[in-house]
Amino acid sequence: MESLRAQVANSIHRVQSGVRWKPGKGRQHLEKRIRLGHLPPATTLAEYEKVILSIVSHPDAFVYVYRYGSTDYSTLVAPYKGRVWLAMFSLKGIMETAFPLDEPDTYFDDDPRYIPVGPAGEILS
Repeated sequence: MESLRAQVANSIHRVQSGVRWKPGKGRQHLEKRIRLGHLPPATTLAEYEKVILSIVSHPDAFVYVYRYGSTDYSTLVAPYKGRVWLAMFSLKGIMETAFPLDEPDTYFDDDPRYIPVGPAGEILS
């Protein structure tokens, strides 16, 4: 069986090659980000996906595994236009969400569901 680290690396490569959403979910997530003021009102889904691709391709991205019950999600955290963003997707490379963190220095401190894996550069090498 493939190690979790290898599964995470493969999922990152999948997202880097193209953002895929569950049917209908991309538009819902975009509308939520606009409603919460994370993205400008005129942002298109293609523009939101460019933000996501920037996060998952950032040379200084840090990787976590978010464990929800028995399901693991790859989670990358990286700066984008002056804010720290999180992008989360399944181990099969299907997007769950992406959003800017309000308090990136403490966001992961007290949540044991986020398991630090390491810098993306190390995981993908």
